[in-house]
Amino acid sequence: MDIKRWDYQLEITENKNICLNFYKFSIVSKEIASAACAGQFCMIGLEKVFLRRPLSIYSVDKNTGTVSFLYKVVGKGTDILANLPVGSFVKVLGPLGQGYPLDIKDNVEPVLVAGGTGVASIHFLASCLNKSGSLYYGVRKKEELMCLTEFEKMGWKINISTEDGSYGYKGFVTDLLAKQVQQNSAIYVCGPTPMMKKVAEIAKDKNIPGYASLEQKMACGVGNCQGCAVKIKNAYKMACKDGPVFSIADILFE
Repeated sequence: MDIKRWDYQLEITENKNICLNFYKFSIVSKEIASAACAGQFCMIGLEKVFLRRPLSIYSVDKNTGTVSFLYKVVGKGTDILANLPVGSFVKVLGPLGQGYPLDIKDNVEPVLVAGGTGVASIHFLASCLNKSGSLYYGVRKKEELMCLTEFEKMGWKINISTEDGSYGYKGFVTDLLAKQVQQNSAIYVCGPTPMMKKVAEIAKDKNIPGYASLEQKMACGVGNCQGCAVKIKNAYKMACKDGPVFSIADILFE
């Protein structure tokens, strides 16, 4: 993939809490919006924070140039970001990485699996595929659920699991997936590593092809620092440059 990327100082046009400690923020860049592919991310730079933060692209409006992201407040950087008002400026490097393959055969159902902020990458993918299918979305409790209305509007069949049983199936989303997924499927997954490892096992057992977007800590976003190395088959690849999307059968989960 021939990747074009931009490094801009951009104004925040939206930055709001959507549930618990999860936030959505948006910037406007027609260059980034026109080049972005599902599964890619941007590196977000903040004042007084040394390293940029990688955030998966959640949605793109090519007409207005609006690019949106979801993030969870987990440390100093995301806490600073959450407190920035509309009109503040951030540095945005992107779009970065290799995205999901989008070609779905007529007889194959796309099956999306999301956990936590992995739903951002999966949401952008859902808007780019040529047909809808089934979404499997797992969280700890119902208060962490995001974006359900958007998936419904796009025509996705939604399967929800919560670990505490407060909404939908009680248990892990991978248990629900294992019970229901059919062989004529293609799986796309993004979320916590243990969840993705289990999805990879299910895909292997049922001989289902698929792709996973790895959530790795990244410092540079372009492959220079070598800090996000992952083992793919018999070689190490950079999640930021060679991924973050890889064939799920090729990933050697620890």
